[in-house]
Amino acid sequence: MFFVNALKYSLPLLFTLSILGCGNQTNSDKKVESIIHVDVSPLTYSTLRLSTELPGRITAFKEAEVRPQITGIVKSRLYQEGSDVEAGQVLFQIDDTSYQSTVNSEDAQLKKALTSEKNAKKEMLRYAQLVKKKLSSQQVYDEAESTYLQAKAEVAIRQAALDYANIELSYTKIKAPISGKAGFSLVSEGSLLTSSQSDYITTIIQTDNVYIDMQQSAIAFYKIQQEFKNATDESPVVPVTITLGDGTIYNQIGQLEFTDTQTNGSTGTLALRAIIPNPDNSLLAGMYVRAHISMPEARDYIVISQSIVVRSQSGQPSVFVVDDNNKVVKKSITLGNEVGNKWVVKEGLTVGDKVVINNLSKIKNGLTVIVDNATENAAQTSPKMDVKNKHSTIKSDTNSTDLD
Repeated sequence: MFFVNALKYSLPLLFTLSILGCGNQTNSDKKVESIIHVDVSPLTYSTLRLSTELPGRITAFKEAEVRPQITGIVKSRLYQEGSDVEAGQVLFQIDDTSYQSTVNSEDAQLKKALTSEKNAKKEMLRYAQLVKKKLSSQQVYDEAESTYLQAKAEVAIRQAALDYANIELSYTKIKAPISGKAGFSLVSEGSLLTSSQSDYITTIIQTDNVYIDMQQSAIAFYKIQQEFKNATDESPVVPVTITLGDGTIYNQIGQLEFTDTQTNGSTGTLALRAIIPNPDNSLLAGMYVRAHISMPEARDYIVISQSIVVRSQSGQPSVFVVDDNNKVVKKSITLGNEVGNKWVVKEGLTVGDKVVINNLSKIKNGLTVIVDNATENAAQTSPKMDVKNKHSTIKSDTNSTDLD
């Protein structure tokens, strides 16, 4: 009986102690699990030549709209549509019958005027001799001289009229004003052309070199200017490369040639123009491309992986840094250019900072962690490289920033 009673009272006690023991073990396990292991990456400088990316449109280096300068009927087209033509080459022939007749008439009038001038000159010289011998009056000589001068003026008038008639005759041959590739003909044989018409009859485009027209915000351009003012080269050449619509990188390098003298009042943007070789005529006028304007020289920057950047609800970027006491410090940063899958950091970090590269969802500011290793692979890039800044003045990307 005593054994039964002892067992009856000891079982609850053992159960309670067992529960307490389990509770202590759970708390101990939680305490162990609260210590987080992380990897860090000490920051170093990377030497980069940054670039700004802008939307651009290809424009022909030279483009001429061919129009008639006289009225007439098209007699023939003398070029192959889409072919290369040289400056001065005849493209169209206008019926020149009436214009040739005008030239012949003016030529005859000039010859008549020359004959009259010759006779008037002889008459004037004859009266000049008679006046010297006092065989004629001065009045008669003056009248002869006046007749000669009028005849001389008539010759000049007729010569000008003949020149003008020859010019109009030459306009019956419509010639290429520039060398380049001729476009479609908008007229055919028998079409009536007028000297005052606004419609062109064909175009000629010169595309051995082409322009890239871009728009940049005035503020962003100001920051680029500051970069060039701080460059060691006083007159740096600004290289420009382009990417086609499908992502293909064009194999020629151009250079920035022109910036407008004033901004657009409605958009706050500034016009930029670059020139780039187009030896194969693969760049066509009107194409849209992405232009990359390189900065004047390579410089040292701090670069971090995009995967270690955390953002607040307002979008403010920051990273976690481990101090000398193995405590996590959350630092707000200012991002610059995008470097592949990395960011250039403009403000907030210094060389030597140990940024956390994993377990970012488990750590917070002020937490003590255990650093397992330090790797530089996540924060470094190759020693020298060109970098693209995806910046658009039309629609800015939330991950893109302007240059300082």
